[in-house]
Amino acid sequence: MNVSRQSPDPDTMSYAVRPMDERDMTQSAEVERDAFPTLFPPTAFRRELRNKIARYLVASRSDGNRSDSAPEPSGPSEAAPLFNRLVSNILRRRNSAWQPGQEFVAGFVGTWYMVDEAHIVAIGVRNEFRGFGIGELMLIAAIEQAMQLESRVVTLEVRVSNFVAQNLYKKFGFSERGIRKGYYTDNREDALIMTTDTILSPEFNERFVELVQAHQGRWGRTERTLF
Repeated sequence: MNVSRQSPDPDTMSYAVRPMDERDMTQSAEVERDAFPTLFPPTAFRRELRNKIARYLVASRSDGNRSDSAPEPSGPSEAAPLFNRLVSNILRRRNSAWQPGQEFVAGFVGTWYMVDEAHIVAIGVRNEFRGFGIGELMLIAAIEQAMQLESRVVTLEVRVSNFVAQNLYKKFGFSERGIRKGYYTDNREDALIMTTDTILSPEFNERFVELVQAHQGRWGRTERTLF
């Protein structure tokens, strides 16, 4: 598999992956509202952080930009970094959970671990930050974590209408294994159950490494702390 030769843009993928903690709960709730505006009830992140079978990771801004100076919310310069322009859009549109002095959370992933199965319960990315490889980064981190915890398979549900997500999951070795009728409470839409083959096999690992390298080639290398 050829890795993209496009030069990574350090302004779009200057994130690190790390475990979610209590300081991230308000921003993660904001990400969830962006990603799943009809979700009810919303995720109780405080409870989930205490859930012994759950593990949550966030993609947070972690580059050398000063975290104690907010981007100007009005009239940003066209020469301003892309990250600042995107955050300015968020600040103009509504009161943001992000405040100067905090790390900026762009996305999260939650996984429940049950016996030998890792079940991804949610991958959320802020609207303004979609299309920059963050959702794929969250999926990569979740699979890496599952590998380290020696899960046999990774599974998830996805809306039958969400072809973009389905194609991403298929790229990473997920296949359709069933359907849950009326799974989503907002419109009773069905969910596809998608599951990998064993993630501990040499074949899965070889393909996964290629996909991680391709992601890094396009978006740049990220620091991932999984525990």
